[in-house]
Amino acid sequence: MKHYVGKNPNANPIFKMKYSINLPYFLLSIVFVTIFLNACSTDLGSINDNAIEPTETIKIAVLVPFGAKEKKLSHIGKSLRDAALLAKQDLGSLNLQITIYDTKGRVDSGLDSAYSAINGGAHLIVGPFLPDVVKAISTITKSKGIKIVSFASDLELAGNNTFIIGDTPVNRIQKLVKYALEKEKYRFGIISSIESSNSELEKSIRSTIKRNGGIETFNIHYSGNINSLSDIAEEVREKAVSTPIDAIIIPGGPNRQIPLLAAELSDITNSTGNEQIQIIGLSRWDLATSLLSEPSLQGSWLAIPDTRFRKIYEEKFIKKFGYRPHLLSSLAYDAIAAMGVLVRRRDVNRTYYPFSTSEILNTNGFIGIDGIFRFKSDRTVEKALAVMEIRNGQSNILKPALNKFH
Repeated sequence: MKHYVGKNPNANPIFKMKYSINLPYFLLSIVFVTIFLNACSTDLGSINDNAIEPTETIKIAVLVPFGAKEKKLSHIGKSLRDAALLAKQDLGSLNLQITIYDTKGRVDSGLDSAYSAINGGAHLIVGPFLPDVVKAISTITKSKGIKIVSFASDLELAGNNTFIIGDTPVNRIQKLVKYALEKEKYRFGIISSIESSNSELEKSIRSTIKRNGGIETFNIHYSGNINSLSDIAEEVREKAVSTPIDAIIIPGGPNRQIPLLAAELSDITNSTGNEQIQIIGLSRWDLATSLLSEPSLQGSWLAIPDTRFRKIYEEKFIKKFGYRPHLLSSLAYDAIAAMGVLVRRRDVNRTYYPFSTSEILNTNGFIGIDGIFRFKSDRTVEKALAVMEIRNGQSNILKPALNKFH
């Protein structure tokens, strides 16, 4: 490992590693590569793809904010960096070189990193993490025919040469709305913060309900004023009287307002029989112990990843690096492992376009730390999720995640 200091456009990377070791495959790497092996693909790159000689070493640049001043962001960046290195190790002997660049969580440093990666001959960029940095470098990479697999989850960033591997609420919306319809809950109300009004997320919720044959009965927004939640609840009760409601979708994250709002609605959501209204949460409430034990949220439905491989991954990570990785670190592991599959396929088939759009969009997808995933034509990611219910302070799986895409 070497340390460097440099500036745009010819700055050297913070550190650079090329592995030639041939380690026995760890359980994860075996699982990750098998799903893709029977995939159908073509060696025809798009007009914007750069041909890579079959014998040439593939270079992937990983852009992460491990040098950010903000402590939490730095921890995320460090975890992403080390997860990428772990994935490279688990891929074993492969004609692949990864180079780590520190964006420091800033647009200017992100641009420096992108220029350095391009000048260093990168064939693909994995990262960055922050949406502003992704947006800033996307124009540069597009003009050079270099694709980005970003850790971001902002839907507006996806498109052209930019793929996003970050989990988006859209995955959870689709899973939960379809499950609700299976359970004969057709009429949906939406309660979201005023900041979400007319957002891409809100539009996705409404279109998903309509596309799958559901009915949107109301759409109400609440402010940051906690005292206003009782007024919101009263408005919902009035609408429930005039128009039957089967389920209420709440996109909000695990904050103080969610349990308070649920408590205000408990008289209708905790009723029995046909009048009971189902609460559906679109964020990871299960990660907040306080919400799992909240009486007003018992019985709520959430969509969560497949967790079978998470413990194995974290144990191996801790053993190698000496600390517990951030939850989002798996995005880097998944991205490098998935792209490694494409590189291995290139080595076997002697193709010239390992990162062509058709290869990345292969419908069979990949298996990751949190279950199977695949990229869609709009450049967002589809992840197989399980449906869970909060029951007695625990996560109770109602419908397991898929093991393969149909």
